Parts: sequence; C-alpha cells; structure tokens
Amino acid sequence: PRKWRRCKGLPALFIILATASAWSVKNTNVARAISTGYQQRVAADTRFPEKAVAEFLIAAGTQLTAEWNRRGTFGLKNEVDFVVAGVLTACYGKFYSMWRVAPTEALLRDDDDEGTSTKVVDIIVPTNAFQTTIDGQLVPTVQQRLLSFVAPVPALFKAGCVASLVGYGITAILISLRSWLVPSYIAATANVNIFYASLYTGTFMAVVSNLRYQVLQGIIEPRLLDKHLKRHPALHATAVFAVRLANGLLGSALAIAGMQALRLQELKR
Repeated sequence: PRKWRRCKGLPALFIILATASAWSVKNTNVARAISTGYQQRVAADTRFPEKAVAEFLIAAGTQLTAEWNRRGTFGLKNEVDFVVAGVLTACYGKFYSMWRVAPTEALLRDDDDEGTSTKVVDIIVPTNAFQTTIDGQLVPTVQQRLLSFVAPVPALFKAGCVASLVGYGITAILISLRSWLVPSYIAATANVNIFYASLYTGTFMAVVSNLRYQVLQGIIEPRLLDKHLKRHPALHATAVFAVRLANGLLGSALAIAGMQALRLQELKR
C-alpha cells in the first residue's frame, strides 16, 4: 500500500528518538517495536512523518524562545546552564509525548500486530482518547476514552524523568568541562537538584503534556485542520505548523514557570 512507502525514507534522527516508544510496546525486539509503532501511526495519519520532524524542530525553537521571553537577553546568557538543560529536556520530552499519544491503526499485514491499543485494568483503550475507532474496528466507549488519559501516564512519567536526567546530566558534564577549561569562570546559576527536577518533569509530562497532545492530535488536527483543509496542502501545512508552534510555546512557558515557582532553578545569592 502507498501509505507504507514513506517508511523507507525515515530519517536516522527520527529512529533514534523513537526508541522511547519501546517502553510502551510489549515487544522484546526493539527495532521491530519502533518500526511497527511508526507504521501504526502512519496508518492513522499519513502526515505523521512530517509532523514528527516538525515537532522536534519546533520543540527546540519554542523552548529557546520561551527561555528568552522568560529570562530576557541578559538572563539567557547569565543562566545558560538552565537554558541548555531546558532545551535538551524539551526536545526529548515533547517528541515522546507526541509519539506516545498519537492515534494508531492496526496493520492488516501483521497477524501479531501489537501497540495499537493498551490495557487499563484489563480494559482495552485507544492510544488517543479522541480517535474514532480502536484498531479501525471498535468504537471506544466513554469509559475507554477516559481511561486513555490514564494509560500513558506511567510511560510519560518515566520518559519525563529520563528526559530531565539526560538534559541536566549533559549540562552538568558541560559545566564541569567549562570549569576545567576556564577556571576563572563563575556560574551565576545554583546547582540543580537533578532528582527533584526529574520528578517534576515526569509529572509535568504525565499530566500537562498528556492533555495537550491528546487534544492536539485527537481533536484539533484530525477533526478541524485535516477535515477542512485537506484540499489545500499549503494552507494545511501552515496551519499545522502554527498550531504546533503555539502548543510548543505554551508547554515551554508552563514548564519554565513551574520550575521557577518550585525554586528548582535559582541564581546564586
């Protein structure tokens, strides 16, 4: 089928980031799990590849913009440690949130197809609360749709913790390297408690990111943009970019505000 042809040109960067999907797919073969999960998402939305790449680029751009708006030009330079950690965490976290709650559709060519739905207390639920069917056949009940908000919470929390560990961990390495290369440099930022930052990011993704991407990929894009603009590709692409840009800016602003409100990011006194 034509809808699978795009799989052949999947960028290497996309494959690496999508490795996180293996947590939510019950398959011991990681490479197969990623490939199957990707094709299931393309089956439900043929524009998923473009949206995935755009999401990653927008995540970096919107996070950097939010950091600048929140801290100002001087703060952006003075608090570069927080900025780098925030951008790295946002890229990983937003991409995984987008991947985890994207609508999926069963692959008819796979007899042992997995990952198009999940279970909560032995109740099968769709990957997105607003998708029209489960595996292209069953229409979800109200209970199944509500449980769809609960199903991704463990995976999103785990991904958020890992995203924060990666982001702040790499930043800590860069800080150590800078201190070694430039001993006279004095950082204006206080050391971040990586454990608390990881818990915060995991909770943020499990709740805030979960809700945002469920609505974005379950209502706004398929039922509004795709439905009314599908005959106008250029306008549709512009609208999708604008909506995801706004979603990214909102998420970044909320994440930064929460970190500062909880005093997880502070300057040295």
